[in-house]
Amino acid sequence: MKRGTKNDGLAEADLQFCWVIALRSEANPVIEAFGMKTLTGASLFPVYINPDNGHTLVISGVGSTKSAAAATYLKTLLHIKSYAAWINVGIAGYYQEPRGELYQALKVLNQDTGKANFPGLPFSKFAPGSALSTVSKREQNFSAQVLYDMEASGFCELAPLFSCNELTYVFKVVSDTPHTPASLITNKVVGELLEKNLEKLSKLVGAIGDLVKDEKRRLLIPREIIDVMENCHFTESNRHKLKQVFRKWRTAFPDRSLNEVSYPQTSAKEFITKLEQELLNEAKDWKLR
Repeated sequence: MKRGTKNDGLAEADLQFCWVIALRSEANPVIEAFGMKTLTGASLFPVYINPDNGHTLVISGVGSTKSAAAATYLKTLLHIKSYAAWINVGIAGYYQEPRGELYQALKVLNQDTGKANFPGLPFSKFAPGSALSTVSKREQNFSAQVLYDMEASGFCELAPLFSCNELTYVFKVVSDTPHTPASLITNKVVGELLEKNLEKLSKLVGAIGDLVKDEKRRLLIPREIIDVMENCHFTESNRHKLKQVFRKWRTAFPDRSLNEVSYPQTSAKEFITKLEQELLNEAKDWKLR
């Protein structure tokens, strides 16, 4: 067991990968692979963290509701930023062999409610894609050609709210099939199945990490925008609108500085209007070219 980590300063840690995993036997290989340690003071769910490489993990327990609750707890406890990726990994039943194959769930269906989610972007280079059905009790019939688990739908309903759908991922390792019953699954077997797929998971984390970097850059507030907001009084809605308009303005005028924009120094609304007018003028000029 990894030693506990003090919470001092963790709220400022740049956490980029948030793992939500049902079973400790599923989580242990991931915890070891990314050097995470127990977070002391986490009361509702066991939490692990490595602030140096940006990984954190919560063990939710079995069930869709618990998965959603654990993700929410982790988000709140560590003040996870909106550019972080959320990853659910674990074992799943499947309609065919081989056991131990890693799949990416591209469609996640709640079998009880019929609600479907489509998490992430496909990474077929590293793992084949499959539909997944979340059930309330372990599947034994395998009547459909999909993966079966007991937590992904709850995770997929909440995690995109913390970041975005493109940074929400579900990966499952086949543990039981019609020819390999669930009765043969032990904690040791589960750990071994996850360990055998750590290399693939590491490659997937690398690919997801590139998306995290892109999203972080996209959400970064430039110094010149901060200066403007310090000079003018912005309501929360105007702050949001300014960021949206500025991104469009920056795309249209990549070599210009906001210092070149003539605007009333104390009027947030007129500043936004000025940027919008410049964008409109640029669009008119483009049509005439």
